Amino acid sequence: MTVMDNRAGWWSRAACAKADPELFFPISHSGPALRQVTRAKAVCARCQIQPQCLRYALDAGSIQGVWGGTTEEERRRLIRRERRARVPALQGHAGFRPRVPEAARAR
Repeated sequence: MTVMDNRAGWWSRAACAKADPELFFPISHSGPALRQVTRAKAVCARCQIQPQCLRYALDAGSIQGVWGGTTEEERRRLIRRERRARVPALQGHAGFRPRVPEAARAR
């Protein structure tokens, strides 16, 4: 089975499959984009395949948008942390809380 075949198996169950795809790809890092990221993360929070989605995004490297409930910057930090620890990050995805920008929390 190829990576693409494997992804298709879990991707079809994703909560975002029924959401506007543009929601997950904000065009900036401030203002309305912060609200957009918050809304995208809310979809991810109720998704049954969030851990697989996040793992896919981490393994894919530089990938744009919100994946597995994380932004590009949050995934960069996770990758750096994973490299420093030299163990797979997010095993079981337990305890991980994506950082929501302060400005987005107020909305």
